[in-house]
Amino acid sequence: MEYGEVRKNWVWMLGLGIIFMTLGFAGLLLLPLVSITSVAIFGAFMVVGGTLQVIQGLLKASGWKSRMLHVSMGLIYIIGGIAALENPVLATTILTLVLGFSLITVGAIRIGVALQNKDINQWALLSLSGILTMLLGLMIVLQWPWSSLWAIGLFVSVDLMMSGANFIAIALSAKVEYESKVENKAAG
Repeated sequence: MEYGEVRKNWVWMLGLGIIFMTLGFAGLLLLPLVSITSVAIFGAFMVVGGTLQVIQGLLKASGWKSRMLHVSMGLIYIIGGIAALENPVLATTILTLVLGFSLITVGAIRIGVALQNKDINQWALLSLSGILTMLLGLMIVLQWPWSSLWAIGLFVSVDLMMSGANFIAIALSAKVEYESKVENKAAG
C-alpha cells in the first residue's frame, strides 16, 4: 500500500485516531445528548441544503421542466429541518422509530438475498448479518420511545470509534513502512 505523506507524518494520523476514539467513548457516556445533538445538526444541514436547492431551482434552473419539483423538494427539506430544530427531542424519537423499522426491513431483505444465493460460500454469514440487523431493529422498536435516548447516539459514537480505529491502523502501518524505508536507506 502506498501511504504518500502519511508515511512521514504517521503521528498526526495516529493522533487523529486517538481523538476520534476518545470522542466515540465520550459519546457513549452521553448517548442522549449525542442523539439529540446529531438530529439538531442534521436539521440545520437540511435547512441549508434545502435553501440552496430552492435558490438553485429558482435562479439557475429556468426552462427546466422539473424546476418546480426541484424547488418543492428544497422546501420539504427546509420544513423538515426547521421541524427538527424546533423540537429535536420529537425528531429524535421519530427518526429512531424509522431507523428501527428500516433495520428490520433491511435485515429481512438480507436474509432473502442469502436464501436466494445458497450456492455461494458466504450465504450463511449474510443470513447471520440479516438476523442480527433484524434483531437490532426489533430491539429499537420494542424499546421505543426510550430507545430514542441511546440508538442514534450509539451509532454516531460507534462510528467515531471505528473511524478512530481505522486511522490508528493506517498510522501504525504507515509507521512500519516509514521505519522500513529509513532503515533501508541507512543500510544502503
